[in-house]
Amino acid sequence: MGVEIRVHSKFSSRVDRARLARVARRTLRAERADAALTIYVTTDAEIRALNRKFHATNAATDVLSFPAEQGTDKPRPYIGDVVVSYERARAQARRARWRIADELDLLAVHGILHLLGYDDLTPRQRARMWKRQEEILGHVVSG
Repeated sequence: MGVEIRVHSKFSSRVDRARLARVARRTLRAERADAALTIYVTTDAEIRALNRKFHATNAATDVLSFPAEQGTDKPRPYIGDVVVSYERARAQARRARWRIADELDLLAVHGILHLLGYDDLTPRQRARMWKRQEEILGHVVSG
């Protein structure tokens, strides 16, 4: 499982890349997906620009997933990119009263599940996705 972790220079010393890579690999193993992906931790401003460009929403968000083009014939397909806002993660961690690292884990798992076909548009889909997140993380999370 190829997992690349990239972090904006502003947060470089604050993000545990090895931890994020471990949670990403755990998610892929749990879903039996022999795949590669990239997680990029960035600023609110950058994620807002991406959200505006690709989703026509002029607002920062916590996590975005960008599935890779289908049809790859590589042995380990590249499934896409997960982009996480460090600032959103920090604010949400404070509200949840847990560490930023825990929130980054949650957002990484959430983004990867989106790449793997999970969705959260309906209450039923959301419940299924959040249950799976909890199974992967090993603890209850509030949404």
